Amino acid sequence: MVEMTIIEIDWETAMLYEEGISTRSNKQRVATVVAHELAHQWFGNLVTPVWWSDLWLNEGFASYVEYLGVEAVEPSWKILEQFVTQETQNVFALDALRTSHPISIEVHHPDEISEIFDRISYGKGASIIRMMDHFLTSQVFKSGLTRYLKRHKYSNAEQDDLWRALTEQAHEDRVLPKSVTVKTIMDTWTLQTGFPVVTVSRNYDNNTAVVVQEKFLLYKPTTNSSSDIQKQKALWWIPITYTSSDVLNFTSTYPSEWMRREKSITIRGLPSSEDWVIFNVLQTGFYRVNYDERNWKLLIKHLKDKSKMHDIIPTNRAQLIDDSLNLARAGLLNYSIAMDVTQYLYNELDYLPWESALIAFSYLDDMLIRTAGYDMFEEYILKLIQKVYEEIGFRDDMKDPQLVIYKRIYILSWACALGHEDCVKNSVKLFKDWMLSKDPDSENPISPNLKSIVYCTAIRVGGEKEWNFAWERYLNSNVGSEKDLILEALGCSSEIWILSRYLDWSMSETNGIRKQDVAKVFGALSENPVGQMLAFKFLRSQWQKLKNYLGPSMFSISTIVRSATKWINNDLEFSDLVHFAKQNSHDLGAASRAVDQVVEQAAANIRWMESNYETIVKWLTDAVR
Repeated sequence: MVEMTIIEIDWETAMLYEEGISTRSNKQRVATVVAHELAHQWFGNLVTPVWWSDLWLNEGFASYVEYLGVEAVEPSWKILEQFVTQETQNVFALDALRTSHPISIEVHHPDEISEIFDRISYGKGASIIRMMDHFLTSQVFKSGLTRYLKRHKYSNAEQDDLWRALTEQAHEDRVLPKSVTVKTIMDTWTLQTGFPVVTVSRNYDNNTAVVVQEKFLLYKPTTNSSSDIQKQKALWWIPITYTSSDVLNFTSTYPSEWMRREKSITIRGLPSSEDWVIFNVLQTGFYRVNYDERNWKLLIKHLKDKSKMHDIIPTNRAQLIDDSLNLARAGLLNYSIAMDVTQYLYNELDYLPWESALIAFSYLDDMLIRTAGYDMFEEYILKLIQKVYEEIGFRDDMKDPQLVIYKRIYILSWACALGHEDCVKNSVKLFKDWMLSKDPDSENPISPNLKSIVYCTAIRVGGEKEWNFAWERYLNSNVGSEKDLILEALGCSSEIWILSRYLDWSMSETNGIRKQDVAKVFGALSENPVGQMLAFKFLRSQWQKLKNYLGPSMFSISTIVRSATKWINNDLEFSDLVHFAKQNSHDLGAASRAVDQVVEQAAANIRWMESNYETIVKWLTDAVR
């Protein structure tokens, strides 16, 4: 929360970092939250939106500027490189639902205000601002922004005021022709729901390509209302950037072409038929990219060549993984091609591509974990991560670069969760050593960055004794980040009765769990295949109790709804979800949009299982045998 000259931060983990106890990601979170709130002194306080419809002018700008601020203070963290995975790719999944909403949206009721404090206002808002920063050029963007802030200081503004200031600067500096305004371009991004996928179909005989745009949806229903059909025909002004294997220019992000709200364009002068092309350099544009099969195969061949894979920078390697797996998920790309892209990861040692891959694999994990084909998936991932596991090792060095530490946490988390012998053995040993400490509340042998992995693994393979030990540490700790880690790890138990008790305990602050942390308990159980059904059942049977207990905390309620249902992929559970939504339709309040979105997501999951399960299992079987 921000007021002029006053910054109020409600979560201690967003403000306090304890050296030797808190993790490196805790430190980065503190830095980004402080930078975000400082940015509000300009975006929100100095200039305030006229109405809630333009909330994104506050939150989108603060969410982008936080990256710029932290990059200036701690360049070694490479936080600007993290933007693509943390913001752009993160919000794609939500914005690919029909039940998403435009960035700028009419607000008529208090519940609607709460609903728009979501990833669309924050993550998508930040992403389209980053896109402007690149297509206007950084200098023009900053000058136009300064003009906007000076013109409207101590006053109110709406998005058209921002467009006007940026247009004036762009015309003065000749980065846009006089016939084109920033409003013309950006209204297509702020007033329409969703985002486009750009499909590049090359003609290898004359070195041209037809580039077609369409709205990207994870799930296209078999029947459409007239309004749905109209929305699917949405078109955007799209800044087109690209490079190729004969040029390898991954620094120029000024558009070489524009799609001027037109369905297709033809690009000429592409490289020879033996060279690949990559569109959306540095993924600065808020869109996905698909290619013809031949170009995908050229890219796969290049990635699999260890001597050449680094020709493509990590950000665009991450983009290729994220785009291909999500295009396949949406039915726009054959899964065999998308999974072929992932095979190059055997030799990948950079963080960003692994983050994109493991986030995308999380969806496959959710879909397959209760099926007979899961062992093939498990075996493939363990095989895929073996080289990078050996490179990082089961250790922690706080002197390592930020992205090396993050890579280690991601890889070890997956390794232990999938039963990697060395990972599990080391985790159990460290936890036992902790349990044998004379004073476990002040003597913890587990290095901060390994805690989440060790705690969860030991509690999962252990029993009541390990769980009770961790619970006691939770109650005794006075460090917010440590309490959060333990709270999430307690949901890793394999004992149903322990998890049921944990859910019950979360509903009373006298047990030691604060109301604001209830969503974390549900989130932890929902990441645990043993706890998923429990969390969903509790949500349905205790809905009124949950609502009454948490009160107006829309953030917690919506988070609980999303986490407790994201894995649903069969008709029986879908029927239970739809029944829950209908039964409580009059009483969802600020969680109404979240419920609509999870119903759509569950329907998409069922369609995915029907269309892709056998294909995926066959591919995995061939890959590991």
